[in-house]
This record gives sequence, C-alpha cells and structure tokens, in this order.
Amino acid sequence: MPAEEDDGVEADQSPPRVIRFADLPRQPLDQGRGSAREIWADLAHDLTLRWQLRVVEIKDSTGLLVGPIGTHHYVVGLAGPQVAVRNGESNRVLRRAHVMPVRSATVYFERPKLRPPGASSLVVLTFAVAAEPPEFSIRTLTPQDELPAGAQLLLALRGTVRVNGAEAAPGSALLLDATRSHRPQGASAHVLTVHRPGSHQDP
Repeated sequence: MPAEEDDGVEADQSPPRVIRFADLPRQPLDQGRGSAREIWADLAHDLTLRWQLRVVEIKDSTGLLVGPIGTHHYVVGLAGPQVAVRNGESNRVLRRAHVMPVRSATVYFERPKLRPPGASSLVVLTFAVAAEPPEFSIRTLTPQDELPAGAQLLLALRGTVRVNGAEAAPGSALLLDATRSHRPQGASAHVLTVHRPGSHQDP
C-alpha cells in the first residue's frame, strides 16, 4: 500500500540506534569552561582511532580541545554565540552549519567578550591523518534522497529525520548499518552524515 511505502521502513532492517546528546557523559575541555561529549568513535581492529565525532560546548571566551597525536579535525557550527577557530596563524569565524578544517591536533576557540548569553555548540570530527579520512556531507534532505551503503552516522542539524522507524531531531543522531543503503524521511531537514572513505558521492 502507498502509505506503507512512504514510511521508509524496510521489513528486513532493524531500526538504527538513536544517540541522544543529553545522555552522553561530559568530558572537560583541555582548557576553558565547557565540555565535549563523544557521539561515536570508529576504531580499527587494533583499536587505533579512525575517526571520532563529538559535540562541544564553549562557555568561556576561549577554549582548547586537543586530539590524539597525528589527528586533524573538521569543525561545524551548531548554535549559540559566534565562535572563531584558530587555523594556522589566523582566526576565522565559524558560521552555523558550515565546515572549517583544522590541520592540527589542537583546536583553539575564541568568543567575543561582548556576546549574547549561553554556550556555543559545535560538532568536531577528529580523524587520523595517516589513514584515509572519512567523508561527510551537510545537506537539506529531499524526498528523493537515499544514503548509499557506507553511511555510518546521521546527525540532525535542523528538523526531524526518520530512518527505518528511528527518529532523530536536533540534539540527537542515528548510528546506521553501513552495509546497507538507507532512505531518510524528512523533507527540508538539514543533516550531517559521516561515510566510510570512498563510499559517498555528493549529488
């Protein structure tokens, strides 16, 4: 029946795992008031880090986040007052839902001293430089969108998304079965997806 076809539920697939940020333990920043919460980490067979996705909150004028030796980062703005990210010798303002690469294991954040109240929220994707980095995409979903096999994680930036019966809204993510393709339901929702290297092609 058409109503069953439109709900995006595949009978032979289990629902993705829902990860709610509020349930994740907070770790302090390496410097400054704030926290980092690990959404997910992908490890190699020898338990070395392939990539790690964290949601970070900055509450001070400055903050410091240090990754493992041999890692770089991608930083994505989520919400809250403006944040500048040090990239090499310069500071660049991070815009909401935009990506900034940081070619260093250390990420230094700055916020204006005169700013609206509240924390600044960011997503930080940390990856090992020695390995092929994960691919990720930020997009607004359409009814025709399909995530190919290799998609590992979907994070809702704006709007609500359903994948095979599991639902994610801002403040949550879905851990996907990377061996299968997926049809996300949620037209006009804005999402970030992380993919295995070589598995994703931008539309």
